[in-house]
Amino acid sequence: MAVKLRRRALIQENLVIIIFLAVVHCFVIWLIVEYTQYGNTIAWIKGNNIGGSPQKIVLELKVANGVNLSHQRIKPRSSEHRYRDTSIGDSLETFLMDCRQRALVHGYFRPYKGYLTIALPAVRRLNGSTRLVEDTLNSLIVSTLTKNVPKILIVVFLLTDDPVWTEKTGNQLYDKYKEHVDKGFVQIVRGHRNGLSKLFPFPASENSEERQRQAENLHYLNIMAYAKNLSSYLLLLDEDVRCQSNYIQKIFGFIQANTKPNRVWFVLNFSHSNLMGQLTKTSDLLKAIKLLIVLRYDVTYETLIDYIRALRGQPKKCQIKYPPFRYANMKRKTFLHKNFTQS
Repeated sequence: MAVKLRRRALIQENLVIIIFLAVVHCFVIWLIVEYTQYGNTIAWIKGNNIGGSPQKIVLELKVANGVNLSHQRIKPRSSEHRYRDTSIGDSLETFLMDCRQRALVHGYFRPYKGYLTIALPAVRRLNGSTRLVEDTLNSLIVSTLTKNVPKILIVVFLLTDDPVWTEKTGNQLYDKYKEHVDKGFVQIVRGHRNGLSKLFPFPASENSEERQRQAENLHYLNIMAYAKNLSSYLLLLDEDVRCQSNYIQKIFGFIQANTKPNRVWFVLNFSHSNLMGQLTKTSDLLKAIKLLIVLRYDVTYETLIDYIRALRGQPKKCQIKYPPFRYANMKRKTFLHKNFTQS
């Protein structure tokens, strides 16, 4: 009897030690996840089925784009701000909705979800002219049939940090397109410093190339975040673009042709340009937004889109054979890079 009691006491002591060690182990893991750079990064890329740290993801992106890494060293992150937690956590969706409300300059939100949102970025020019964006707007308005107007939303993003120019240009465009703005067909939006810039701080220590890439990524983030819940699809256009009279039919038909069982796609291309004419599902934008917030210093928007396309299992670039959009002047500088793929 005494032997059984001693054996039971020994087992109980061992169990207590094991439980204590397990609790300590869990506490240490919690500290790592909660208060380190590794944990902050996981909070953003969780749910995207991506493994590894941001540095590893960046290396994978560079390898996928043909960059030779054999002579490159991985530089340690010396500043914590690069991948810090933005303190919005699960409230990201609410945060984006609030930023969208503040971004609207002229127009109103329809009480229903449309089919297609067309994003049209407009940059400030030296002479203050808005002729390029007006020509593109005129082309879209004339080429859109009346029956398709309730399905389409054209959003003009004024990409500048100058509030005076934004207000002046917004008023000019509203006066010219008042009829279309008032019926919800066109919206005029400030595409900069509307709250989302808090996710993209501009540290003075960064070089000019990184600051330029960061500013461009902020513009793309504003476009994606604003258009996320307006329609089922988002189409990215550019200034100085002309469209065919049947552009809507071509878009509808190409979406239907690629929306089939066992066929997965993340982005469809309606231009030979790598960026202009890209169409994405708005249901996929939240993951792209989170990744862009995490990797804002290290990747371009184009590289990020290609990476997500491969991540989603889209085997190759889906490009329409006869694009409905074209640039009016290839030599004129616009917001998007006019680099073209082989047709």
